[in-house]
Amino acid sequence: MLKKRTIFDFLANVLIIYSISIISISIFCFIFGENAEDVSTIFQLGNKGLSINTMFEFFILSIFISATKWLFFTDIIIKNLSLTIRTVFMFGIVIIFVGIFAAIFNWFPVTMPLPWIMFIVCFVICTAISIIITTLKEKTENQKMKEALERLKKESLQ
Repeated sequence: MLKKRTIFDFLANVLIIYSISIISISIFCFIFGENAEDVSTIFQLGNKGLSINTMFEFFILSIFISATKWLFFTDIIIKNLSLTIRTVFMFGIVIIFVGIFAAIFNWFPVTMPLPWIMFIVCFVICTAISIIITTLKEKTENQKMKEALERLKKESLQ
């Protein structure tokens, strides 16, 4: 049985993306903040933390990312694309959103390759962690469903 998605699922996804983003950026801020203070508005407070503006900008970005995920992973709008193509398109659009936000909010100089390389490395690491967690969660849920089905079959035979 497929679960019908609600606004609460969307908001939960926004908050998950937001919290992972803020934790990741906070770690980078702690490690690289003093060196990037003059280059990026994200690190304008050095290694002392993130500004309210930066946190709000990442919240807005989280909404855009969640909307993109909803667009590509519900069958309401896009029905005939494979999961792989949907995933590639979604990640491509997320990178475009980050580029737009980086340019608008001066997160990093968009013409310099080093900030992009650092972003891509961070993005790949966070994406890999997300995929691993999602895969483990799915396997656990599938195992629970399999066990419940086996119990149900046993009970119906008795």
